[in-house]
Amino acid sequence: MPEVISHQDTHDYVDCGPKLQKFLTPASISLSTSVAASGANTSALISSNGYSTFAVGVTSSQAGTLTVQRYLDQAGTIPQGAALTATLTAATPAVVNATDGAPFGAFTVEVSNTGTAAATLTNTGVLLQA
Repeated sequence: MPEVISHQDTHDYVDCGPKLQKFLTPASISLSTSVAASGANTSALISSNGYSTFAVGVTSSQAGTLTVQRYLDQAGTIPQGAALTATLTAATPAVVNATDGAPFGAFTVEVSNTGTAAATLTNTGVLLQA
């Protein structure tokens, strides 16, 4: 993931708010849009690039868990506190917010499926904010 050096590196010309924001799609974080029955999918390691807070959202067709693990380092080897989690209820959007101010260099997103059928993930995204 490229490093943010200027406003133009992350924003379209329509941005007008007081905060820097970047939206990441499942494709940009290497997170599959389906999860096998009783399985889990984990994103690639996502660099924080200096963004201090974020929200991760997903809607799953099956019950499960949305888990976000932050890491102190950008290599993802030193966990920064306990994982942040949200319970997934079938067909209901869920969000995990990281707004506690704890410093982190990278994080991963995991979606687990506790159902007996494959889960389809929709409305999935990560909103980073500085």
